[in-house]
Amino acid sequence: MENINDRFFDGQYREVWRRTIPPGLTEAECDFIGELAGLKPGAPVLDLLCGYGRHALELARRGLNVTAVDNSSVYIQEIRDRASSENLPVEAVCASALEYRPAPAAFDAVLCMGNSFAFFDPADTARLCSTIGEALRPGGRFIFNSWTIAEVALRHFQERVWSELEGYKYLVSSRWRHSPARIESEHILIDEHQQVENIPGVDYIYSLNEIEGFFERAGLRLEGVWSTLRKRPFRPGDSVAYVVASRSR
Repeated sequence: MENINDRFFDGQYREVWRRTIPPGLTEAECDFIGELAGLKPGAPVLDLLCGYGRHALELARRGLNVTAVDNSSVYIQEIRDRASSENLPVEAVCASALEYRPAPAAFDAVLCMGNSFAFFDPADTARLCSTIGEALRPGGRFIFNSWTIAEVALRHFQERVWSELEGYKYLVSSRWRHSPARIESEHILIDEHQQVENIPGVDYIYSLNEIEGFFERAGLRLEGVWSTLRKRPFRPGDSVAYVVASRSR
């Protein structure tokens, strides 16, 4: 069954998402990833739902061997072109994260950044975690960040948010739903030519306790949750969570 988020980045939002990333954030997140996962040059890393490859390309520049997976053929071609032009060790794969089948115990780290862990309902989240658990070597790390885990979303949920992003006017209208808990949203983009695009999306809401349950069933162990890249321990109500788990030895 098609996931509503599969087409989220097909239109103008593909460019808008790029503009939401603050300068220096990608480099700082890659510092965090490298330190938490203990990555050394040549280490294999899997970046699931990699988007336009901001982490995959930066990690490859640091000497890591990266496999980048996304269902957007446009993003994947961009990654291939940039990796080729910079001679970077990146294998870019156009595939659904749920259908992709990595070799067992092939990676020292798996990433799922940019809130993409929230794109899946409970059954598919369990499938995703199973894939991640199988892909990691014993002791390998899984790292994701989110601004819609329950401990964040319950405090910061807003029904309407209006902003402007470098030539775009951007309205997000959201509804909180139950069974399963999720935020259904309508993203309205208006470009400088007054062209309007409506993009539906959904973020599934899981508590840290529920996430730990997904991990345990996939052979993963929750190691820590931080709210900043300087590793300040996460507290309920913080605006973002960086979650780290390890593959059982």
